[in-house]
Amino acid sequence: MTEHIPNPTLTLTEAAMACIDDFYTRMFRNWPGAVTRRDDGYTLSYSGNVYLSGANHIWPHHLHTFNPQAIYEAAAFFAAFEAAWSVICVRPYMDAIIDRLYEQAFTLRWDSALMVLDNTAWADAPRLSHPSASPPPVRMIQAMSKHHLHDLTCVLSEAFSTGPSVNRRVARIDHLNDPTVRHYLLYQGLHPVSAATVTLHPQAAQMASIWNVGTRPRFQRKGYARLLMSGVLADLRAQGITTSMLLASPSGYGLYERLGYREIGTVVYLGPPHSLH
Repeated sequence: MTEHIPNPTLTLTEAAMACIDDFYTRMFRNWPGAVTRRDDGYTLSYSGNVYLSGANHIWPHHLHTFNPQAIYEAAAFFAAFEAAWSVICVRPYMDAIIDRLYEQAFTLRWDSALMVLDNTAWADAPRLSHPSASPPPVRMIQAMSKHHLHDLTCVLSEAFSTGPSVNRRVARIDHLNDPTVRHYLLYQGLHPVSAATVTLHPQAAQMASIWNVGTRPRFQRKGYARLLMSGVLADLRAQGITTSMLLASPSGYGLYERLGYREIGTVVYLGPPHSLH
């Protein structure tokens, strides 16, 4: 299969990393009260909430430009806010950095499989089969109103146990007028069932990133997430977007693999030792 690399100056992994970096910028770094400091080798980001240890992070830009001294600068940066924080790295691209951090007693908070799909090779998924003879109609929409954003937060809260602090950052009114941020919702009748967010990053041209694919618990294991993803991918392909990336949880990995995604790495979130708190 021919790989459609989103930008000829970037590798596939670098393009996916650019999309991850862009997502954090859109959702957390530009939030009122957030503080961001950029260096040649890394970005320091405080989200404005001391408990968001993933959004409060140091993000190395490249393997060979990340100065180990940056860790001590990060510790001082986050100490000023008394905030929990992480280092975000991508395996195998940043294995050398990760190995050094483990040597410094950093520990793994969580990790997610980094997966990429060539949308031009993706085949439409079969239609959802409903268990009942006369199910309520299912429809997918792109969020266009405050009411839709409210429904999005309902799905996020139930699917991921997110609180108002995260929901307010992810589901923003200004997104409704931003063509590079799209929130998709799947409804069964009048009930919001599943949701996903898509962001488009100009540096990673033709690569979309897909985030927060979730289904409310009482609707899970009925094929709704697959139907939602199929609709999102069809929409992206119709617009000529050739590649998409996402971070897969263990529960979602099988679905993405069946849709044609393949794993190209792992995004790891490493927490500092107590000596750096």
